[in-house]
Amino acid sequence: MQICQIVGYKNSGKTTVMNNLIRYFSSSDMKVGTLKHHGHGGEPDIVENTDSTMHIESGSLVSGVQGETITQLTFHMKMELDELIQMYNNFSIDLLLVEGYKNASYPKIVMVKNEQDFSLLKGLSNIIAIGTWDEGLFKNSGLPTFSINNIDENIVQLAEYVRRC
Repeated sequence: MQICQIVGYKNSGKTTVMNNLIRYFSSSDMKVGTLKHHGHGGEPDIVENTDSTMHIESGSLVSGVQGETITQLTFHMKMELDELIQMYNNFSIDLLLVEGYKNASYPKIVMVKNEQDFSLLKGLSNIIAIGTWDEGLFKNSGLPTFSINNIDENIVQLAEYVRRC
């Protein structure tokens, strides 16, 4: 099972990128699972129209959300990322897309909305691409960069970076 993270601050485009990658890989007969870290404190919502239900609607075969003490698949206990990944290894999926868990060491796409988010790039490991609202900010970064504004045009190239994970 391949693993790729999508990380960034709130409202940086993580869920948009996740759903586009899920649709792309699912339409090419890849079996995709998703895991979203609920980084806002408290517990994840257990209602319709949440990010995790949108992941399923986009084609994910398995979707999970982890909060402080509830992990949806639905477990009533806190689990670490490595434990969750071990659990996902039991499913027949080819790719696990992880939204969040910034400090984990898996290959990751970092979403950067503006210059204030630059600090996010420092200290993160295994960055395979940068998604941004302004490509001009990263012309000399040495990393592949794509615009969230043109996600449909960039999805094939972005998927290629994920395949290399």
